[in-house]
Amino acid sequence: MEKINTIVFDMGGVLVDLDRDASVRAFEALGYAAADRLLDPYVQSGIFLKLEEGAIGPQQLYEYIWEQVGRRIDPEAIDAALERFVVRLPVYKLDMLRELRKQYRVCLLSNTNIIMFPYIVRTMFTQQGLTVDDYFDRLYLSYEMGMVKPHADIFEKMIAEEGMDPGQTLFIDDAQANVETGRKLGFRTYLAGPGEDYRHIFDHYQPIDR
Repeated sequence: MEKINTIVFDMGGVLVDLDRDASVRAFEALGYAAADRLLDPYVQSGIFLKLEEGAIGPQQLYEYIWEQVGRRIDPEAIDAALERFVVRLPVYKLDMLRELRKQYRVCLLSNTNIIMFPYIVRTMFTQQGLTVDDYFDRLYLSYEMGMVKPHADIFEKMIAEEGMDPGQTLFIDDAQANVETGRKLGFRTYLAGPGEDYRHIFDHYQPIDR
Protein backbone atom coordinates (compact mmCIF):
# COMPACT_ATOMS: atom_id res chain seq x y z
CA MET A 1 0.00 0.00 0.00
CA GLU A 2 1.48 3.33 -1.11
CA LYS A 3 0.97 6.46 0.95
CA ILE A 4 0.03 9.77 -0.65
CA ASN A 5 -1.51 13.03 0.51
CA THR A 6 -2.55 14.62 -2.80
CA ILE A 7 -4.27 13.53 -6.01
CA VAL A 8 -4.02 15.63 -9.19
CA PHE A 9 -6.57 15.02 -11.93
CA ASP A 10 -6.57 16.01 -15.56
CA MET A 11 -10.04 17.03 -16.73
CA GLY A 12 -10.74 16.14 -20.37
CA GLY A 13 -10.58 12.40 -20.96
CA VAL A 14 -10.12 11.66 -17.25
CA LEU A 15 -13.15 13.28 -15.64
CA VAL A 16 -15.04 14.68 -18.63
CA ASP A 17 -15.77 12.48 -21.64
CA LEU A 18 -14.71 13.98 -24.98
CA ASP A 19 -15.92 13.91 -28.58
CA ARG A 20 -13.30 15.68 -30.63
CA ASP A 21 -14.98 14.75 -33.92
CA ALA A 22 -18.26 16.40 -32.90
CA SER A 23 -16.41 19.68 -32.38
CA VAL A 24 -14.62 19.34 -35.70
CA ARG A 25 -17.93 18.73 -37.50
CA ALA A 26 -19.45 21.78 -35.82
CA PHE A 27 -16.56 23.98 -36.96
CA GLU A 28 -16.73 22.54 -40.45
CA ALA A 29 -20.44 23.41 -40.56
CA LEU A 30 -19.40 27.00 -39.83
CA GLY A 31 -16.93 26.85 -42.71
CA TYR A 32 -13.77 26.45 -40.63
CA ALA A 33 -12.30 23.19 -41.93
CA ALA A 34 -8.87 23.77 -40.34
CA ALA A 35 -10.31 22.62 -37.01
CA ASP A 36 -9.78 19.04 -38.15
CA ARG A 37 -6.03 19.69 -38.24
CA LEU A 38 -5.78 21.82 -35.11
CA LEU A 39 -8.04 20.12 -32.56
CA ASP A 40 -6.68 17.11 -30.74
CA PRO A 41 -7.83 15.09 -27.70
CA TYR A 42 -4.50 15.70 -25.94
CA VAL A 43 -2.75 18.86 -27.14
CA GLN A 44 -4.07 21.63 -29.36
CA SER A 45 -2.32 23.44 -32.19
CA GLY A 46 -2.42 26.87 -33.77
CA ILE A 47 -5.12 29.25 -32.63
CA PHE A 48 -6.58 26.74 -30.20
CA LEU A 49 -3.23 26.25 -28.49
CA LYS A 50 -2.93 30.02 -28.10
CA LEU A 51 -6.35 30.03 -26.46
CA GLU A 52 -5.30 27.29 -24.01
CA GLU A 53 -2.07 29.12 -23.22
CA GLY A 54 -4.03 32.26 -22.46
CA ALA A 55 -2.06 34.09 -25.15
CA ILE A 56 -5.34 35.20 -26.76
CA GLY A 57 -8.90 35.67 -25.56
CA PRO A 58 -12.26 34.83 -27.13
CA GLN A 59 -12.49 38.00 -29.23
CA GLN A 60 -9.17 37.26 -30.92
CA LEU A 61 -10.36 33.72 -31.64
CA TYR A 62 -13.58 35.01 -33.22
CA GLU A 63 -11.75 37.56 -35.36
CA TYR A 64 -9.23 34.96 -36.52
CA ILE A 65 -11.96 32.54 -37.58
CA TRP A 66 -13.91 35.34 -39.29
CA GLU A 67 -10.81 36.17 -41.28
CA GLN A 68 -10.21 32.53 -42.19
CA VAL A 69 -13.77 31.86 -43.39
CA GLY A 70 -14.27 35.27 -44.96
CA ARG A 71 -17.41 36.23 -43.04
CA ARG A 72 -18.57 37.19 -39.58
CA ILE A 73 -19.96 34.26 -37.57
CA ASP A 74 -22.02 34.64 -34.42
CA PRO A 75 -19.55 34.29 -31.52
CA GLU A 76 -22.06 32.09 -29.71
CA ALA A 77 -21.93 29.64 -32.63
CA ILE A 78 -18.12 29.50 -32.34
CA ASP A 79 -18.38 28.95 -28.60
CA ALA A 80 -20.94 26.18 -29.17
CA ALA A 81 -18.67 24.46 -31.72
CA LEU A 82 -15.82 24.43 -29.22
CA GLU A 83 -18.10 23.24 -26.43
CA ARG A 84 -19.17 20.24 -28.52
CA PHE A 85 -15.72 18.82 -27.65
CA VAL A 86 -16.99 17.92 -24.19
CA VAL A 87 -19.83 15.45 -23.74
CA ARG A 88 -20.51 14.54 -20.13
CA LEU A 89 -19.09 14.27 -16.65
CA PRO A 90 -20.40 11.01 -15.14
CA VAL A 91 -22.03 11.60 -11.77
CA TYR A 92 -20.10 8.71 -10.23
CA LYS A 93 -16.89 10.65 -10.84
CA LEU A 94 -18.33 13.62 -8.96
CA ASP A 95 -19.10 11.27 -6.08
CA MET A 96 -15.57 9.91 -6.35
CA LEU A 97 -14.02 13.38 -6.07
CA ARG A 98 -16.07 14.21 -2.98
CA GLU A 99 -15.10 10.95 -1.30
CA LEU A 100 -11.41 11.40 -2.13
CA ARG A 101 -11.43 14.91 -0.64
CA LYS A 102 -12.29 13.40 2.72
CA GLN A 103 -8.83 11.78 2.81
CA TYR A 104 -6.65 13.65 0.30
CA ARG A 105 -5.98 17.08 -1.10
CA VAL A 106 -7.55 16.99 -4.59
CA CYS A 107 -6.37 19.29 -7.38
CA LEU A 108 -7.16 19.79 -11.06
CA LEU A 109 -4.38 20.38 -13.62
CA SER A 110 -5.98 20.97 -16.99
CA ASN A 111 -5.16 22.23 -20.44
CA THR A 112 -8.35 24.19 -21.05
CA ASN A 113 -9.52 27.61 -22.19
CA ILE A 114 -11.63 30.56 -21.15
CA ILE A 115 -14.57 29.42 -23.29
CA MET A 116 -14.76 25.72 -22.47
CA PHE A 117 -13.93 25.75 -18.78
CA PRO A 118 -16.76 28.07 -17.67
CA TYR A 119 -19.14 25.98 -19.81
CA ILE A 120 -18.01 22.77 -18.10
CA VAL A 121 -18.27 24.40 -14.68
CA ARG A 122 -21.84 25.60 -15.17
CA THR A 123 -23.21 22.54 -17.00
CA MET A 124 -21.32 19.59 -15.52
CA PHE A 125 -20.02 20.49 -12.07
CA THR A 126 -23.49 21.68 -11.00
CA GLN A 127 -25.23 18.32 -11.49
CA GLN A 128 -25.43 17.70 -7.74
CA GLY A 129 -26.42 21.23 -6.84
CA LEU A 130 -22.81 22.07 -5.93
CA THR A 131 -20.01 24.09 -7.50
CA VAL A 132 -16.62 23.12 -8.88
CA ASP A 133 -15.02 24.30 -5.62
CA ASP A 134 -16.85 21.53 -3.77
CA TYR A 135 -14.85 18.95 -5.72
CA PHE A 136 -11.32 20.40 -5.69
CA ASP A 137 -9.01 22.08 -3.24
CA ARG A 138 -7.27 23.98 -6.03
CA LEU A 139 -7.66 24.49 -9.79
CA TYR A 140 -4.58 24.81 -12.01
CA LEU A 141 -5.78 25.92 -15.45
CA SER A 142 -3.50 26.38 -18.44
CA TYR A 143 -5.09 29.57 -19.74
CA GLU A 144 -4.69 31.23 -16.33
CA MET A 145 -1.14 29.95 -15.83
CA GLY A 146 0.10 30.85 -19.32
CA MET A 147 1.56 27.39 -19.94
CA VAL A 148 0.38 23.96 -21.01
CA LYS A 149 1.10 20.27 -20.45
CA PRO A 150 3.20 18.31 -21.29
CA HIS A 151 5.81 21.01 -20.61
CA ALA A 152 7.44 20.65 -17.22
CA ASP A 153 6.99 24.31 -16.31
CA ILE A 154 3.27 23.98 -15.63
CA PHE A 155 3.94 21.06 -13.28
CA GLU A 156 6.75 22.93 -11.57
CA LYS A 157 4.57 25.99 -11.02
CA MET A 158 1.86 23.81 -9.48
CA ILE A 159 4.42 22.09 -7.24
CA ALA A 160 5.76 25.44 -6.05
CA GLU A 161 2.38 27.06 -5.44
CA GLU A 162 0.96 23.97 -3.76
CA GLY A 163 4.04 23.17 -1.69
CA MET A 164 3.59 19.73 -3.16
CA ASP A 165 5.81 16.68 -2.75
CA PRO A 166 5.51 14.80 -6.08
CA GLY A 167 6.55 11.57 -4.35
CA GLN A 168 3.45 11.84 -2.19
CA THR A 169 1.16 12.82 -5.07
CA LEU A 170 -0.79 10.71 -7.56
CA PHE A 171 -1.17 12.31 -10.99
CA ILE A 172 -3.88 10.96 -13.33
CA ASP A 173 -3.96 11.94 -17.00
CA ASP A 174 -5.08 10.40 -20.30
CA ALA A 175 -2.13 11.64 -22.38
CA GLN A 176 1.03 9.55 -22.39
CA ALA A 177 3.23 12.63 -22.83
CA ASN A 178 1.73 14.28 -19.75
CA VAL A 179 2.13 11.14 -17.66
CA GLU A 180 5.76 10.83 -18.76
CA THR A 181 6.48 14.40 -17.68
CA GLY A 182 4.81 13.75 -14.34
CA ARG A 183 6.83 10.57 -13.84
CA LYS A 184 10.10 12.37 -14.62
CA LEU A 185 9.25 14.94 -11.96
CA GLY A 186 8.70 12.22 -9.38
CA PHE A 187 4.91 11.88 -9.31
CA ARG A 188 3.09 8.60 -8.85
CA THR A 189 1.19 8.38 -12.14
CA TYR A 190 -1.72 6.62 -13.80
CA LEU A 191 -2.62 6.70 -17.51
CA ALA A 192 -6.41 6.67 -17.81
CA GLY A 193 -8.11 5.16 -20.84
CA PRO A 194 -11.06 6.75 -22.70
CA GLY A 195 -14.19 6.46 -20.58
CA GLU A 196 -12.39 4.28 -18.03
CA ASP A 197 -13.74 3.66 -14.55
CA TYR A 198 -10.40 3.75 -12.76
CA ARG A 199 -11.72 3.95 -9.18
CA HIS A 200 -10.02 0.64 -8.41
CA ILE A 201 -6.59 2.30 -8.44
CA PHE A 202 -7.33 4.10 -5.18
CA ASP A 203 -7.40 0.73 -3.42
CA HIS A 204 -3.60 0.72 -3.75
CA TYR A 205 -3.15 3.98 -1.83
CA GLN A 206 -3.75 5.22 1.66
CA PRO A 207 -3.57 8.74 3.03
CA ILE A 208 -0.64 10.24 4.88
CA ASP A 209 -1.87 11.95 8.02
CA ARG A 210 -2.48 15.61 7.25
